[in-house]
Amino acid sequence: MSTSVAAPLEMTPGERIARSLINDTSALISPPDICIKINNLAADTSSTLGAVADVIICDPNLTARVLRLANSSYYGLASKVDTVSRAVTLLGMAEIQKLVCTVCAVQNFSRLSSAVTNMNTFWRHAVYAGFVAEALARRARVLHPERLFVAGTLHDLGTLLINQRFPELAERTIADAAGDEDELYLLESRTLGFDHAELGGLMLADWALPSALTDAVRWHHQPHRARVAPVEAAILKVADSIANYSGTGSFSEQVAQQDAYGAAFLRSFGLDVVCSNDELMDEVDERFVETIYLLVG
Repeated sequence: MSTSVAAPLEMTPGERIARSLINDTSALISPPDICIKINNLAADTSSTLGAVADVIICDPNLTARVLRLANSSYYGLASKVDTVSRAVTLLGMAEIQKLVCTVCAVQNFSRLSSAVTNMNTFWRHAVYAGFVAEALARRARVLHPERLFVAGTLHDLGTLLINQRFPELAERTIADAAGDEDELYLLESRTLGFDHAELGGLMLADWALPSALTDAVRWHHQPHRARVAPVEAAILKVADSIANYSGTGSFSEQVAQQDAYGAAFLRSFGLDVVCSNDELMDEVDERFVETIYLLVG
């Protein structure tokens, strides 16, 4: 009896372009070994915090940033943290993985800067959205809410590659979007055949990051289409919206108008967040200024 094998789905022209862009820049933005090692240790239930500390110590820059962050007011630890092993013990695996992923992403993807991209604006938006996403996840009692900080920080990475490779088109679409990222991804899709969310999801998949993270980033403009992480994608969509009309965390120089996404939208995904957007922004603003410079300064 013969067994039929399903033929692989043929890529659309837009998907082929997106994949070729990632392949062309893979050497420039390939995941550092330290990021892969930390993710593997986090996934291994038999690994120890000491093993995590040993990996971080091998990277002086990462060591310095972890210690600076551990001693920041964001964590509010009672005593000074002067060793990586103590930082790992006090903060725990989840927080350390969050810091390592974020710092590695900032270091690597900043190499994709272009004349179109104001990197300070880009990372302000990314970190601000990350803080909002984590705060929303905590209020909605989502498991491991620190995952949403990482997802928020990484959600727009695809724009860096678009801005670098298609600067004139990027400049035009950013201007036409007028601070509205939902409009931006539609403009990108119409002109390129793919958008920054799709490109970002592919880039993170190449980093072998968890499928829930890559799925949330891929569908953060269309959470209902997410197969693995629709709840996380919905949180990212709302966090993105809040960041873009916050002023401080806007993705472009133009501040977006407040839109309809919020508590009611999250309830449609089974999430209950009893908090106003203004309250969320007040909470994020308290932590944002110091932390952004520790991460990307």
